[in-house]
Amino acid sequence: MTAILQPPAAPSATPRPDLDPPSGPTAGRPGIRLPRSGGPVLRLRAQAAAAMLLVAALLALALVGFSDTSARVHELVDVSEPRAVAAAQLMQALSDLDAQRAKSLVVGYSAVPSGDPGAGPVLVDDGVLASLTAQADQRAAHRALARLAASAGPAGPTDVQGLLDSLALYDAWTGTEEYAVGTQAQPVVGHPLPVAVDTYAQADSLLQSTLLPQVKALLAQADEQVGHDRDAARGAALRYAALLGLVGAAAVLVLLWWQRDLAVRHRRVLNLPLLAGTAAVLALLVGTTSAMAGSGAAVQDAVTRGYTPYAGLAQASVAAADAEARQSRWVVDEDYRPLLGAAFTSDADQVRRLLAADTSPGSDTVRQRFAAYLAADGTLRSVAGGGDVNEAALRLTGVARDDVAFAYYDFALHLDQSAAGDTAAFSAHAAAAEDDLTAWPGVAAVLLGSALLLVLAGVGPRLREYS
Repeated sequence: MTAILQPPAAPSATPRPDLDPPSGPTAGRPGIRLPRSGGPVLRLRAQAAAAMLLVAALLALALVGFSDTSARVHELVDVSEPRAVAAAQLMQALSDLDAQRAKSLVVGYSAVPSGDPGAGPVLVDDGVLASLTAQADQRAAHRALARLAASAGPAGPTDVQGLLDSLALYDAWTGTEEYAVGTQAQPVVGHPLPVAVDTYAQADSLLQSTLLPQVKALLAQADEQVGHDRDAARGAALRYAALLGLVGAAAVLVLLWWQRDLAVRHRRVLNLPLLAGTAAVLALLVGTTSAMAGSGAAVQDAVTRGYTPYAGLAQASVAAADAEARQSRWVVDEDYRPLLGAAFTSDADQVRRLLAADTSPGSDTVRQRFAAYLAADGTLRSVAGGGDVNEAALRLTGVARDDVAFAYYDFALHLDQSAAGDTAAFSAHAAAAEDDLTAWPGVAAVLLGSALLLVLAGVGPRLREYS
């Protein structure tokens, strides 16, 4: 009997969840490969697309944010602040120029003592120092005007031309005064020619009523622009820091979630490319947000700790120069002494208020030097009030420690040093703000470009398993 052998039963296979069950005309046919399911593949591709989209959005936001913030910081540092400083320097130069023109009234020889008719006159002041200082002030004013014209935009030439016209008229008046003083034969100190006093009064009136108000208007506009650009740069930095933080955090969370999903569904403990890409995005998230926030803080410090104290000291310098001009005229113009004395007191009070508000390093020394100047002025007034014009002129122009000229020079020197410190503080903080923004666009491109490649490298092997 021939035994009939039954064919061995096919081994049962446990169906895999990621394969579609066999169906259709090809079901059960030997030698035909069953197609894989599209579910896992679509899931992987969707995860990769979401991660890459967030990383690309983070890259674009970083590039746009740093470019926009850098442009705003540049506008503040290289346009607005230099223009405001130029306007302040122009006011300082014009005020000091007026003070030097007033000093030229107090030149000449001492009066011959009535009890000693054989004594010759003694030169008290020849006005050379005042003339040289006035020339330096004129050059400083022209440099400031040139900077204003270069940074003012389309309306700048018109504004500067108006200033030049007023300055030309002021120079004409003071030139007449200087000619009258210089051509007077053996002038007696404290007794200039009436034409010299009158022409200086005309020049000073023009300066106070027309020229300085024009400069003050430009300074107010420039100061307002500094505040606007400060707020714009700081606001942009903080806004982009927040956006970068949100998008970067979303990208990191998606990558971490994807890492966990791969571990659960595909029994992969760790996907090294995705881990490296997550680290790159996290590093950029921390670095860019801190850089943006640091740049915004540096911009704020540049204005509050640099420009604002400098602007206050510049106003104090202008008020002090005005006081000095009225002081010189007070000595020689006895008819207007009450009015000039009141104006001097008003200017001195303004200087005191401005110095009291200053918290810069060395501000206490500046206040002490101004107090010494006021003490010297008190001595001058008591001497002039006693009728000793010779002694009053010596007190006004002398270089001894208790003389007015030395006291004012000492005060002005320390005031300029303090203002230079404020300018240096602005430059330091502004440089820090720019440094925070400089390197990050390139770093962002490298890190996030690497993150995109790492995402592709991480998902590639999983997709090949289903190919």
